[in-house]
Amino acid sequence: MTSTAEDEHTLHAFNAELERRVNDCARQVEATARELDAFGATLSHDLRAPLRSIEGFSRLLLQPPYADQLDATGLDYLQRVHRASLRLGQMMEDMLQLVRLARGGVRPEQLDLSHMARDILDGLQAAAPGRRAEIAIEPDIAVTGDAQLMRLALENLLGNAWKFTSCNAVANISFGRAVDEGVAAVCVRDDGAGFEQKYADRLFRAFQRLHNEAEFEGSGTGLAKAQRVIHAHGGRIWARAERGRGAAFYFTLPCLATASARTGSEQ
Repeated sequence: MTSTAEDEHTLHAFNAELERRVNDCARQVEATARELDAFGATLSHDLRAPLRSIEGFSRLLLQPPYADQLDATGLDYLQRVHRASLRLGQMMEDMLQLVRLARGGVRPEQLDLSHMARDILDGLQAAAPGRRAEIAIEPDIAVTGDAQLMRLALENLLGNAWKFTSCNAVANISFGRAVDEGVAAVCVRDDGAGFEQKYADRLFRAFQRLHNEAEFEGSGTGLAKAQRVIHAHGGRIWARAERGRGAAFYFTLPCLATASARTGSEQ
């Protein structure tokens, strides 16, 4: 009888401690959410106004009659200020989007990722008709997910492949199911610039770049956005690459766990 009473006391103490920790965690999450909201509000209002002034007035100064009054060095300095203001504005928009991704929920529906990937790549090809690309998309990759968020993830992953194959005479980009170390996943693969595998983890940090901006433009937030989307769906994302020999980005979603994985891709 005594042992039973002690067990009940221990169980009660354990439950009380567990409830306390859950409540502490909930308070921390709520505090973080409030900080994110405050950060987003600061970006949206407090910082945008002075940045718009810098961008707007520098743009006016680059036009006649003001630009005519500057020598070549002064004009170069002013152009740098204007370009920097545009870049900062884009970085702020990217940060706002990351904040929204962290706060937003997932609205699940049936999605055809293959159709989505084809539409994205067709848009990229239409925007650069002079580029040659061999594109392979495995059909009928169906998942349950948030349409807007999953499109954002694919736009960044496929846009990444499109960007880093821009120096190729003919780019090769594929989208389909694959298996990596026994894990069934969806893979976006390209034969572009690639990167050193030891730096792979850095790719998913905001504003981290492994290539010079003069070679490949971008703010360095695309893969961070893709990671947040995949994590919001309960999946994970990782990369394999070799510098100069392309890259492969894999991601899993819970509904892909039992899907039949194929190592090839179909047109």
